[in-house]
This record gives sequence, C-alpha cells and structure tokens, in this order.
Amino acid sequence: MYPLIGITTSYDNEKKKASLNRGYFRAVQQAGGVPVPILPLDDTKILLRLLEHLDGIIFSGGPDVDPSYFHEEPHPHTEDICPERDEAEVFLARECMRRAKPMLGICRGIQLLNIALGGSIYQDIPSQIKKSLKHRQDAPRWHASHEVEIICEDSELFAIFGQNHIRVNSFHHQSVKDIAPDFKVTAVARDGVVEAIEAKRRDFFCMGVQWHPEEMWHKDPLQFKLFEHFIRASQ
Repeated sequence: MYPLIGITTSYDNEKKKASLNRGYFRAVQQAGGVPVPILPLDDTKILLRLLEHLDGIIFSGGPDVDPSYFHEEPHPHTEDICPERDEAEVFLARECMRRAKPMLGICRGIQLLNIALGGSIYQDIPSQIKKSLKHRQDAPRWHASHEVEIICEDSELFAIFGQNHIRVNSFHHQSVKDIAPDFKVTAVARDGVVEAIEAKRRDFFCMGVQWHPEEMWHKDPLQFKLFEHFIRASQ
C-alpha cells in the first residue's frame, strides 16, 4: 500500500505560479509514498476534503511566515511573505494535529509547525542571536555544512539516526524561538539554534527539521532514513 503524502508548494505572487522542488517528490517516491502537491488554496472546505484522503503531509521549505501569527511586527530582514500560503498551511497544521495526521516540517516547515501551534521564531538569526553560525551556506545544496547535536535520546529523531551528532546543510535566516506547548526540542546547532522539534505526543509522527534532507538524501543514506521512517509512519 502506497500512502498518499501531501507536500505543500511554494507560490510566487508576481508570476502567479505554484512550484515544488524535485527533491521532495523524488524522496517521497523513492521511500514508497505517492507525492501529492498541496496548493495554497483559500477554501478550508476543499483543504479539509483533501486532508481526508492524505495519509501524511510534508510542510516544505520556502519564504518567511508572517510574524503577525506570533504577535510581532516585521523585522527589517523579514522577507517574501506569502499570505495565501501562510493561511492554508497554518490551517492544515492545526487540523493535522487535531486529527493526529503524520507531519514532517522541513526548514520553513519546522517554523510553520511551531507557529501554528502557538510558538514563535527568531525573525533574523544574525541580528537576534549572538555569535551565531552561518546558517545560509555558500556550498552545494547537498553539502553538510555544520554539525547538529541530537539532545533527546528519547525521541523519534534519535531512533531514526541512532547517534547524537549528525551533519546537515543549512539555508535559513530564521529559527524556532519559543517552543509551542505541543512540541519539544530534540536537536540544536552549536550556537543554540533549534534544529529539530517533535510532538510530545507519541501516538503519531510529528517532526520538524531545520535543514533540507530532500537535498541530501541521494548522497547521504542517513537523511533518506528520515523519509523512510515518515512514509512507514503514514501507512
């Protein structure tokens, strides 16, 4: 049985086009799932109808989330807000949590999950976190540029990777700040930036990672295990 896995798409307001990077749907396909693009629709009834048929959702990377969702004004370096996408994905994340529908958040996705469930984010790491690492690497997207420590051995993340230290790629200027009540932090970078969270509940898969495993899995078998685990949890 091949589970149907929804993947949220980016949306370009100027070009009026939705898009999805190849790494996401290839990883899902290779891991045994059927990728289904989720467009930023503004009709919640249609989104709910779609959600009924999906076995899991990947909240993909992309632009910044509107800070009004966590009661802040825009930072000078907050950029590329997409209201349609924010609204649709916040709604879907809350519904998935309510229905215990498997979720995997990637980069923007980890931040979106945390915001949707009541947390907040740093709007700009370089100006808001002292002595931060470089989190926007100048290297190929598959390259692991810094180390991450898995700080919670009683976690799905540790069960997947089986070790406390892994190396990951990095393409972001925002990160989780105040953790939502439903989540716990499971991994951090050396500068303290949150690199992974997961739901405190153990009855379904719900995880967010700050790196981009969809850009690494074809070269790093460990990163592919993340998708395999998610697909199995969605069956």
